[in-house]
Amino acid sequence: MSNILSIAISGLSDATLRVANAASNIVNASSTGKLPAAPSDSYNGFQPQDVVTLSVAGGGNGLGVTSKLTPRNPAYVAEPDPTSANANADGLVAAPNVDLNVELIASKEAQVSYAADAKLVKISQEMDKSLLDAIS
Repeated sequence: MSNILSIAISGLSDATLRVANAASNIVNASSTGKLPAAPSDSYNGFQPQDVVTLSVAGGGNGLGVTSKLTPRNPAYVAEPDPTSANANADGLVAAPNVDLNVELIASKEAQVSYAADAKLVKISQEMDKSLLDAIS
């Protein structure tokens, strides 16, 4: 596989992961849970995640990027909701640490990146076809 195609395909995978992650964070943004009683206690609510994208420079994996999900820290913020069954004595609940604006921007960036990488795949195929046509 050519370097340009390897880069573009890894970019397509990265953009797909970023859109899926943003969608998951958005869908679960309004879910709430109980606040941990102490900072050392575990949090059992929705765990928002971030996508970490790293460059891959040659080697057996080719060129491009690799992506992985990492848990967001902190996972939650305390919000007032005294009517919730999950509210503590102070009327606070644990809400996922999700900013809808940030998630929407991340999904738009991924959309633009996906379109650019798809265009690279198309151009690579056209170049290969031109080369083969010139040879024959």
